[in-house]
Amino acid sequence: MRNAWKIASWEVLRNLTNKQFIFGLIITPLIMALFIVVPVFLERMNQPSEITYYVVDELGATATLKELLPTHVVLVEAEPGSDLRELVLSKKGAGYFLLQESFVTTGQLELFYNDSNSQAVSSLRQALTALLQQLRLAGSGVSPEELALLTASAQVQQVPLKEEAQPQTMHLVVSSVFTGLVYFLVFTSGTMLMQSAVQEKRDRMAEVVLSSISPRELMQGKIVGHFLLGLIQLGFWLALGLPFAVRFLDFPILEALRAVNLPVILAFGLGGYLLFSALFVGLGATMEDLQSAGNAQSIVIMLPMLAFLFLGPVISNPNGSIAVFASLFPLTSSAIMMLRSGFTAVPLWQQLLSAALLLITAFITMRASAKIFRVGMLMYGKNATPKEVWKWLRYRES
Repeated sequence: MRNAWKIASWEVLRNLTNKQFIFGLIITPLIMALFIVVPVFLERMNQPSEITYYVVDELGATATLKELLPTHVVLVEAEPGSDLRELVLSKKGAGYFLLQESFVTTGQLELFYNDSNSQAVSSLRQALTALLQQLRLAGSGVSPEELALLTASAQVQQVPLKEEAQPQTMHLVVSSVFTGLVYFLVFTSGTMLMQSAVQEKRDRMAEVVLSSISPRELMQGKIVGHFLLGLIQLGFWLALGLPFAVRFLDFPILEALRAVNLPVILAFGLGGYLLFSALFVGLGATMEDLQSAGNAQSIVIMLPMLAFLFLGPVISNPNGSIAVFASLFPLTSSAIMMLRSGFTAVPLWQQLLSAALLLITAFITMRASAKIFRVGMLMYGKNATPKEVWKWLRYRES
């Protein structure tokens, strides 16, 4: 294990002194902030322009309709018999319509438009709907208060028999964030692992390294080293992001971190990383070049993405059979168990069984990947076929 730690230290130091890694470490949070802050800024800057509609009102309801419309949608009442088409075109209005008595009974109205602004049309449609309801209500003799009483929906308040059975927003948010962080760590570190294995194999560095240490120690060192690199990345970005989140978000972050079961979340996150990183590094050892690794990488990426297939059943029924299965199945348990813990109180036996299955699967996967890694890193000139990989898995270790 001492050699594995040496490899891990070497991987960490090699990448920390790499300009590309440092550049990505700094530029990634800036890009993420850009895609988060800029849309919000643009939305605030995107003030709607004034849009004018002309109306001939036979109902005397223009004043009421103006109150129902947003301020940027302007209604101008025209005289009956006016050439509304010419008026709209000459004044560059958005369109015109007629408020006739038949509108109260039919609810139908023709909007002749010159500018098809979907947002303005939607606002006008909502305002006309509210006006129609008011007009029909006035004709029926039913007061607004009576109508509200008759159409009121039942208010059902859920009261849990046990306090721990109540879903808490803090738990859900923290669980979702940690699930996203684990997936980010898996994809970034896994990709770096695969590329590192392919690069060293192409440069014939594996021959030199494997002459002094065992393939298993080399693979373990790579996994641990890139895991530490991923933690450094996440720690750096959290150190930058948490102060802003505490300052600008109306959410008790520190209180939420104290409330959730962090040991369970971290255990499943670590188990998921070990499982999928072993798959990445094992696959990288079978590839001849980075292009082949890129083509095959999508196969491995699909495995951790399986958890997304179960998001619907987990959210709608976190204690259902599908949610329980997904939280026990090793390829999805690392994500689903963290999410389920935010929706419901997961029984202890399910947590223990899921953790045991995940760790056993990760151990078996790492053993299998070590066998593939041992032979694949010394094979040159071609990509390994599935038949050859199966043959390597059947080798007995001396």
